[in-house]
Amino acid sequence: MQQLISKLYTINEAVSAFVWGVPMLVLFLGVGVYFTICTGGLQFRRLRDILRAPFRSDAPGSGSISAFSAVSGALAGTLGIGNIVGVAGAILLGGPGVVFWMVASAFLCMILKYAETLLAVRYRTRNERGETVGGPMYYMRDGLSLRLLPAVFCLLCLATALFGAGNVTQIGTISHAVEDTFGIGGLWVSAACAVCILLMTGGSVKRLGNVFAILTPLMSILFMAASLLVLLRNIQRLPEVLVLILRSAFSPRAAAGGVGAYTLLSAAKYGVSRGVFSNEAGLGSSPIIHAASGNTPVRQGMCGAFEVFFDTVVMAGLTALTILCSGVDLGAGMSPTALTAAAFGTVFGRASSEILTVMLVVFAVSSVPCWYFYGEKCVEYLWKRAGAKRVYRIFFFALMVFCPLLRLDGLWDLADSLNGLMAVPNLIAVVMLSREVIAATQGERGRRDAVRLLAGRTRDNI
Repeated sequence: MQQLISKLYTINEAVSAFVWGVPMLVLFLGVGVYFTICTGGLQFRRLRDILRAPFRSDAPGSGSISAFSAVSGALAGTLGIGNIVGVAGAILLGGPGVVFWMVASAFLCMILKYAETLLAVRYRTRNERGETVGGPMYYMRDGLSLRLLPAVFCLLCLATALFGAGNVTQIGTISHAVEDTFGIGGLWVSAACAVCILLMTGGSVKRLGNVFAILTPLMSILFMAASLLVLLRNIQRLPEVLVLILRSAFSPRAAAGGVGAYTLLSAAKYGVSRGVFSNEAGLGSSPIIHAASGNTPVRQGMCGAFEVFFDTVVMAGLTALTILCSGVDLGAGMSPTALTAAAFGTVFGRASSEILTVMLVVFAVSSVPCWYFYGEKCVEYLWKRAGAKRVYRIFFFALMVFCPLLRLDGLWDLADSLNGLMAVPNLIAVVMLSREVIAATQGERGRRDAVRLLAGRTRDNI
């Protein structure tokens, strides 16, 4: 059995290398550039509106949850272990220049998330219980009249929710981390997580949205506070770190460190792939929860763009600066987790490992319920029988409990592969429906101009 698993992991390594190779990254960025041009650089032109979008009152609509709850839920799904350990791993593999490419790609990913969120809200519908549902499978079916592509997307999303970043990868990682730090058995940790997440996911989407609206801001504030303490303690290194990031991002061959000599190609590759993995733009996952909002397509699309900005530019960028400003040696041969713990150790001392482990647990326990929701909606789309969701629920939590028995490095490779594969059918559909995205964006611009003209005339009349 172990030989079979090892063989499957070997096959997956080749799949992951292909999925996240240069052609796929060029595709992601190419679609981002395409929508940037078509929308007149909306993510730059209306950045202020994007940053305010989640905190505005919803437009008149009939969604199941508020726009803020939808953004909080989507962020809960993206703000996982990848924002902490994943960023550290990318820096070790690609050098400090990774940070520049990660942030730069985020601005192209913002417009990509805007487009897929807009389409998800545009083609949302209601299920048998009266809940608002939507996502890539619905705009593939109703917008493009496709049948096979939505099923492929749902199966890939379901596999990600069960075996990838949505379940076993994150719970397995924190189970091993807690066992190493506190000496608590991994199975006990995964069982405790299963109970917590079981309670969180038992109920309507509105209840889940209310949980996210409280939990996501809380965990974000705690992580940002801890990171800022480290950054402020080492603030004198910030100017030289910023110069190092820019130099490493464009240098054909920078100083040796980490696993070898950093190059321009490795910095760009790991920076872009980590950014996409972190914010999930183009994957089609978070539009599933954005579709439950009662907002208009354009306004909720801006909420999707905000999600990318906060996840990658703010949270992942803060993690990267914390590590680089801490002065920890990147060439010391440490693992990503040990590197992050060492960075926090410059302020928190011996307690850094415990603090980091607790943060990992909070991030994972917040992220997994959102992915459970994504998988449940895919099951609902594929199989209309009520028993299908019951089977999915049992299997989901059974995998969660026993995931500490699996090999972690292979699981992270599997998560990378599934994320990349999910994006393929979604990017095809988003590009095919690009005219609708452009028309909706131009229509919104026309309405805003009309409102401003009317307001000007009213002031003139007064």
